[in-house]
Amino acid sequence: MAFVFIAFAAMLFIFFLLLVPVLYSIQAVGSLFVYPKQLKTMFGNKILRRNHALEHATIAVMMEREPGRKLNGFSNDDGFYVQGVRNLEEVDSAAREAAGRLQNGEKGLAIHRNCGTTIVAANLLAAVAFIGVIATGLLMGMSLGLNFYLLIVAGMLASLLLRVPLSLFLQRFVTTQHDLSNAEVGWVEPAKPNELRAGIVGMLLASSTAQVRVFHTDPDAVEIIRDDGAAVR
Repeated sequence: MAFVFIAFAAMLFIFFLLLVPVLYSIQAVGSLFVYPKQLKTMFGNKILRRNHALEHATIAVMMEREPGRKLNGFSNDDGFYVQGVRNLEEVDSAAREAAGRLQNGEKGLAIHRNCGTTIVAANLLAAVAFIGVIATGLLMGMSLGLNFYLLIVAGMLASLLLRVPLSLFLQRFVTTQHDLSNAEVGWVEPAKPNELRAGIVGMLLASSTAQVRVFHTDPDAVEIIRDDGAAVR
């Protein structure tokens, strides 16, 4: 009886593994309705692109100082957040060094291999590959057999192999702006739990998260009101 149960479980597991490429590709197609619009919006928001670049550079500086450290971040129009920090001073110091190095021409600091853009790139590539396989199959009259399945698997693997190069390209030309001539680090403050996630999870994340406020001198820059009531851009 135990052998039959194990065999049945193994068959289900194998069946699930066989379905993974198809399910992955199908969900990736859904990203075509979301990610291109997000990329277009980000490309048109130079304030957010600068903040994103400074976020990457700040994390890069912190990891230079302590290799192997686990840090995450995300950006918005007000600045950016760094998760996994020990104190505000280390973030403030790293952010100011990062801004200075970007202003001095170290463009590479604005690009990070582990950016969330890599997930976007993988999904877009998988979606395009899957649609290409479907179109090819229809044109060639292919049946839903082994060859069709192998093409889907090949498309999924290709998307995983090419996701980083595409991510680096998108970061360089779409999601970051290394020119910080009109940007300056304002101040660093503890993140508020409700800005991260609701409930206990937000409180736990906030305990190791710092928010870096960035202000910009562009006419269309976002105005930030500090706790003391002063307005900066």
